[in-house]
Amino acid sequence: MEGFLSLLAYGTKRRLKDFFIIFYNVVYPIGLTFILGYIATNYFKGDSSVTSNGYYTLVMIPYFIFSSIITMAYVAKDESFYKTSYRFIAAPIGHEAIVFSKIISCTFVVWLCSIFDLLVSKLILNIYIGDSGLIIITLFLMTAFMSSAIGIYLGIAFKNFDTLQGILNIPLSIFAILGGTFFPTGSLGKLVEKVSYVSPLTWINRGIIASVYDNSTSTIIFSIIIVGLIGAVFTFIAVKAFKKEAFL
Repeated sequence: MEGFLSLLAYGTKRRLKDFFIIFYNVVYPIGLTFILGYIATNYFKGDSSVTSNGYYTLVMIPYFIFSSIITMAYVAKDESFYKTSYRFIAAPIGHEAIVFSKIISCTFVVWLCSIFDLLVSKLILNIYIGDSGLIIITLFLMTAFMSSAIGIYLGIAFKNFDTLQGILNIPLSIFAILGGTFFPTGSLGKLVEKVSYVSPLTWINRGIIASVYDNSTSTIIFSIIIVGLIGAVFTFIAVKAFKKEAFL
């Protein structure tokens, strides 16, 4: 237990100082939200309840949490890059403690970034979230957990990070488009709507929008449960697949 807590503290400090995590989960999301919100101002004029800034804040944050899978795949083997792999191999620490500490530290830091993004948009853009703040950040937490677990597992399973990154970019972009991250897909017809159901971001984004603007929490609760279960499954798989020799 002591070894796990030490690893957790160590991993959390490293994640908080990680340029890529902070940039791609704070600076880039906020900047892109502001830009898209400004560009799409006229698109949302027909619905006074939904603003472009509000829409893009609520769908961009889940997208960047989901996209952090790529960064977490790198984190899975960062000991190799920081030349500390032999210390971990020699240390009397179980592989469960190593995997859990990575997933939990990544989840916590990405979740903090998402809360910060939401607060900045709330304060600067004055977006409306109603009484849904708590359930939204709960969804962010579970999504961060899922993304961290998937990323850590993939980082363990694949030896070549560049190849993995190239593979992941394609489905992540497709899921984002189908989920309405860059533009609402509801007006593109029934076929696109049916296809969009394969994207986790579709359920996440619809759950958030329904909770904020329709006071309906059924979809967002469903999303929380599903992404949490997916995170738990990939955590289990990552623990089973991990070997300390993967750091070499």
